[in-house]
Amino acid sequence: MLLAMPLAALLVLVAFGALYVRRRRARGARPSARTLAWLAAPVAALAVATTWCALGLYEGGAAELGCLCASSLLAGAAALLRGRATARVDLLATTNPAAAAPLRALASVVAVLACTVLGFLAMELTYNELALSIALNYAAIEMAIILGATLVLFFLLQRRGAGPAIVVALCWVIGLAQYFVARFKASALLPNDLFVLQTAAAVSGSYVYAVSGRVLVGLSCVMLAVAVCSLVAAARPRSAQAAVRARLVNLGCALASLVALCAGVTVPSYFDDLGVGMEYWYSLDYYERQGFLTTFVAVAQDLPIDVPEGYTAEEASQTEQLRAAAYDGGAGASEDAQVACEQFEELRPTVICIMNETFADLSSLDGESWGYEGPERYRSIDDALLTGDLSVSVLGGGTCNSEFEFLTGVPLAFVGDGKYPYSLYDLSGAPSLARQFSELGYATTALHPNYASNWNRDRVYEALGFDRFLSIDDFQGAETFHSGVSDEATYEKILELLEQDDGPQLIFDVTMQNHSAYDQENIGEVEQYHIDGLSSYDNDRLSEYLACIEESDRALAEFVDELRELDRPVVLCFFGDHQPALSTIVNDALFPGEDELAHGLRTHETTYVIWANYDVAGSGQASERLDTSVCYLGALLAEAVGAPLTDYQKAELTVREELPAVSLVGTCLADGSWLAYGSDDVPASYDDLANMTYLEFASTLS
Repeated sequence: MLLAMPLAALLVLVAFGALYVRRRRARGARPSARTLAWLAAPVAALAVATTWCALGLYEGGAAELGCLCASSLLAGAAALLRGRATARVDLLATTNPAAAAPLRALASVVAVLACTVLGFLAMELTYNELALSIALNYAAIEMAIILGATLVLFFLLQRRGAGPAIVVALCWVIGLAQYFVARFKASALLPNDLFVLQTAAAVSGSYVYAVSGRVLVGLSCVMLAVAVCSLVAAARPRSAQAAVRARLVNLGCALASLVALCAGVTVPSYFDDLGVGMEYWYSLDYYERQGFLTTFVAVAQDLPIDVPEGYTAEEASQTEQLRAAAYDGGAGASEDAQVACEQFEELRPTVICIMNETFADLSSLDGESWGYEGPERYRSIDDALLTGDLSVSVLGGGTCNSEFEFLTGVPLAFVGDGKYPYSLYDLSGAPSLARQFSELGYATTALHPNYASNWNRDRVYEALGFDRFLSIDDFQGAETFHSGVSDEATYEKILELLEQDDGPQLIFDVTMQNHSAYDQENIGEVEQYHIDGLSSYDNDRLSEYLACIEESDRALAEFVDELRELDRPVVLCFFGDHQPALSTIVNDALFPGEDELAHGLRTHETTYVIWANYDVAGSGQASERLDTSVCYLGALLAEAVGAPLTDYQKAELTVREELPAVSLVGTCLADGSWLAYGSDDVPASYDDLANMTYLEFASTLS
């Protein structure tokens, strides 16, 4: 039984610790606090391993568990013997100071270098199956960063072994965090995630925190570091004056090490020049191939929004005005557009926008081969204004980025990879659908049945111009499903808002029920799907996810039926924010060896529909298909119902004729072909959009 191994090792350490305390007291001496502190580290490690095993959360083998037990016992032995070792060095220092100093220096050098390597292994082995295959140049960069951090703490703690040991422990914690992010979201931990820890904590309760053997191997590295570092002790100054001098020298060395470390990780594009790359729809692959810290720092260096080559505000403004004028003289001057605008001004319909959590039609992943036909009711809507596939920039998470693109019309392709504008920027000067409709006299409300602080929505919605924000506090007692308040409950709240105010409203609803994880088994019996090449666990997760989509499909159909019965004009825009992370597993199983761009595009696609409960002038309302990307969706919505467009939206719509979709995965050309994100072969209209986006968004941030 696996539980017996860490439990037995734990009992041995506790017994020897108790024996140590007893013997010290028998001699009339106090147990050394430092010895007990060092002993606490392996005791804690074994206690954690025992807990994981007892709760059935350990999924590894006996070998990895044995590795942890052995390293923990070694660390415990070193802790218990450290008193004798340091006492002998202290004695040598009094009798032969010239011999003691090099001995201490050698022990310190060995500890610092050993912890640099062990820190690298503790971090990478914990989450990375390819840890031992990381190229030497990438490993050297990561170990240089760890060495810098090790020196900072070593000198800051006055050359005691605790500093390097703490660094190794922190490396393991980082690796553990990445392990869980990879397990739950199939993605990497990006610098921006540090700004949204509160959001991550808010949705973390539904996950199962099971660990593999790799986690224990990483923890074993921490124990080896404890064993080495416990034998390192600072020299005892001969006088108070010498003690002060030693402290100042150590603090100076710590400061110098910190300056060198900061310089090494903050020089813009430095890591890029060293060949560190990143493709964000395969972020985890790059972390595994290049190392966590190496890639993490490279991403952090890329956070500022790049100024488009040759950009000037004057030229960007001129481009926008010329394109807006082209729209006014073209599509905007058509008879259909004119009658739609006149009708909108007269009716002033309420506009409801629903961004449905993880809603996607996975029948696009060769659903016919495994018996899935997609959300039936949604696909049967035949009187919509527009519908089609929606290219998005995120996968498995990053809901706020689809939200940002929809509400602002700003393509993330021109903000940058791996960035969360909700967390990084002040959006009070950004283009905003909410502000646009508010200026038309609309009451504007945002709904999200979770914590208001998630993705900083309490701050962001106000900055974007929403009049009010209804969060989880406004859904007390509401029906729940799977991961939170049900879609249906949010639709009921929308209907309440309509009952309370018969004036024109813009309502933006970000749903919650379909949020991962999909191994919760909390929605009863579900229809089972099976894809060859997937494990039974992944097939079960897929089935649970599709059951959530079925419930969303049902709730949406009922909501549309209720809107049909309302005696007031209402427009509905419904779309999914991203696919679930498990789509990557399905995609890999069904389309192995595929072109990278095509492979990435398939999992970065959801769906949308724009529908109205009244006859919209100038529209046949026959569910015309128009595939696009989420950054254009707000402008298409306004255009479809005749709402006044901003110059930026008009200019965007002219670009959309040439570039039907733009995302962080790629750019779709007018002929339907795609160019990968970052391609140098994009047409001039791409540069026009980049300049206009910088003018309307990035330039407002300074």
